[in-house]
Amino acid sequence: MGRYIRKNIIPIIIEVVFILSCFIIPKEYFIYTNFIFYLLLLIYFCIKKDFSLKEWLSNIKSGKRFWKQVINTALFFVTAFIITLILENLFPDYDTGTIALRRNSWLTLIIFAMSTMLLPAITEETFYRKNMISFQNKGTLLCTTLLSMFLYAAEHSLTMWGIFLTMIWALPLSISYIKTKNIYVPMTAHLIGNFLGNGTDVIMTIISIV
Repeated sequence: MGRYIRKNIIPIIIEVVFILSCFIIPKEYFIYTNFIFYLLLLIYFCIKKDFSLKEWLSNIKSGKRFWKQVINTALFFVTAFIITLILENLFPDYDTGTIALRRNSWLTLIIFAMSTMLLPAITEETFYRKNMISFQNKGTLLCTTLLSMFLYAAEHSLTMWGIFLTMIWALPLSISYIKTKNIYVPMTAHLIGNFLGNGTDVIMTIISIV
């Protein structure tokens, strides 16, 4: 337990500070604080050697088995996102509390692209899946998985309804890691999902700026 706490306490503190900042600073600055949040996590995980770009690239080149797992995870991830959209439309009066990131310049667009497409796939999978999910026993696995899903959701939404919806996104990524025990499977699937979803927002923003 002590090792588990030591491994996760700094990232949790970084997340708590980020969430608190969302209630303090003006919304137009969320784009910057969100980026700083991911950047600090990335720096921490690189220092602690929790993430290896070399290992990720090696897995990407490993062959069909890896990519079959990735595609299955990505499909379930996209399905989870579609389910949450349906639930949002069924209950339109419920506030999701989504942390909106305004991008109205080339600088904010670049920051948006990095903090919604690339950095989350690396930092969120390393933090919420690899470091937070413990395989010590079935009880610990269940509790740490639920905790990781909650913290993942709390970083995206500021209301309980939004947290519930975002936990649905986390489910296929968590299951993928538990089944494969290979963090680079959900990490790659997460990256694909981000490019499909947020990539569209980036293209639309470029069109509006131009």
